[in-house]
Amino acid sequence: MPYLNVSTNVILVIVGIGLLIFVHELGHFLMAKKIGVRVLAFSLGFGPAIFKKQWGETEYRLSLFPLGGYVKLAGEGPEEEKTGSSWEFSAKSVGQRASVLVAGVALNAVLAFIAFVVAFRIGVPFITPEIGQVAPGWPAWDAGIQRGDKIVAIDGSKDPDFEDLFTIVALSDPSTGVNLNIERDGKTFDVKVTPKYDAEHGIQRIGIMPATSLEIDKIFAFENNYSPARDAGIQVKDVIVAVNGKQIATEDEFREVEATSPGKEIALTVLRGNEEKRLKVVPFQSTRWMLGLSCATAILDGVKNNSIAIKAGFRKGDEIVEVNAKPVTGFSDVRNLIMSAEEETIVFTVKKNETVTLISVPLGDEKVKGEFLDGLAPFYGLKVDSVVDGYPAQKIGLKPGDKILSLNEKEIKDWSSLLQQVMMGQGKPMVIEWIRGNERFVSPIEPQKDEKTAVSTIGVKFREKTVIRQYGLFGSCVVGTKKAIINVQRLYLTIKGFFSQRLSTKNVGGFILIAQASYESAKVGFGKLVYFLGILSLQLALLNILPVPVLDGGHLLFLAIEKIKGSPVSQRTLSIAQYIGFGLIITLVIYATRNDIMRLLTL
Repeated sequence: MPYLNVSTNVILVIVGIGLLIFVHELGHFLMAKKIGVRVLAFSLGFGPAIFKKQWGETEYRLSLFPLGGYVKLAGEGPEEEKTGSSWEFSAKSVGQRASVLVAGVALNAVLAFIAFVVAFRIGVPFITPEIGQVAPGWPAWDAGIQRGDKIVAIDGSKDPDFEDLFTIVALSDPSTGVNLNIERDGKTFDVKVTPKYDAEHGIQRIGIMPATSLEIDKIFAFENNYSPARDAGIQVKDVIVAVNGKQIATEDEFREVEATSPGKEIALTVLRGNEEKRLKVVPFQSTRWMLGLSCATAILDGVKNNSIAIKAGFRKGDEIVEVNAKPVTGFSDVRNLIMSAEEETIVFTVKKNETVTLISVPLGDEKVKGEFLDGLAPFYGLKVDSVVDGYPAQKIGLKPGDKILSLNEKEIKDWSSLLQQVMMGQGKPMVIEWIRGNERFVSPIEPQKDEKTAVSTIGVKFREKTVIRQYGLFGSCVVGTKKAIINVQRLYLTIKGFFSQRLSTKNVGGFILIAQASYESAKVGFGKLVYFLGILSLQLALLNILPVPVLDGGHLLFLAIEKIKGSPVSQRTLSIAQYIGFGLIITLVIYATRNDIMRLLTL
């Protein structure tokens, strides 16, 4: 019964998140009791108390909202009248008060470790280290890594999953790179890869995506809410096993049939649970909006390892100036001159830094020419290298060599920004500005749909391949420790990214995103939910220790100042700092919730 599963998962999420905050407060409670501080109230949950009972000096409460809890210590609040009694929090030494503050963080860290151990005893699914897509021009592509390769070790860390790869690459030293042990066709070999900084995501990457299974992960709708997959009765978690009666094993096999069947009915055999179902679907012809220009420069953004080009002496950053003594404007000229050349050997004039050199490459037939070009990845800038006849760019007079400056009076900084604005414009008229020599041009331009290169699609995304990691008690402790370290590193990367402005604050998430992620984890399985709650508990511990007023770390900072100067921080300074800290936290919560709502509206 699906509704029973939904309600069970929701309850698990509420109990799980509530447990994290409750455990944090329990740490404060236990340490306060240990050092002799009276705990006036201990509440399970927030808000009005729906049940309360006095037991000794403490009133125990069950409050309306079950997400967490709180403790009230005698002599803790600045507004309270202090008597100087030994059982008051303020009467304790700096070290004792610090121990109460640290206890909450410590118990969260302990809970995280226990959660990781329990999760790995149950079994946790992780994305496998098998390579799916490899981005041309990126370090992995340069190193010769291919689709289907499996990374069996990275910098000596064996049997990694994709989460491990992501973090180790992001934290690696770009001057030394990372050492990968690759498995291909039953053989293994070592490859050294130097990560590249991705300005869009604010992290170092090598340009790989995980391999996918044939299980449906998401279903998309197109114009006018048309969704071929949904209308055909395809469901999330269905596994495609055959297309037009032919068994398939990879996403590539499915995509090949899908892309070449616009408007044609496709017969699918899907596995739903343990039952095979036969469905029929007609792919939607997906076209993209374009201006009809290319800005592929003659500067090489990547040269594939062991390729004809690398062996001939081409390197990343080289600029091809001439092909057979004929000047080139961009990579389109390079490609055209190579493919039309009648000479057995082609001579390239190449600029390497400030040095110009000649490179001769024997390219006798079309196959060899194609292999040579496949080993090169051009850098895409904003200088036009070609325009398509009949498309808007050619109609308004854009020419090779022109440099694009802005769209709709907004400066364009790179090629990806140009593509994104055109795509998001959905065909609406725009104003484009460009420069030719010392002359500026401004013209209205209306993007046009590219019917010739339209790709047909049924609107599905496949789930990444996963592996269940399950261990005995000792193995769970070892892997749990490793994952704790990995997740501390990931939190460090996130905070560093926000402060350096390399990571967009649009990625900040609040309670809604946490609830969504927790619910999705619960749907995957109990082991995944426990693992995710372990991550949240660890993050709660680490964030709480930050030196921000109102957080435990802020209180610890004031205690350190008190220890150094020999007297407590003045009540006025403390109050001002508390207001500032509270304001920062509330602002962050509001901003994060706003981001969560915007995500929901764009789903």
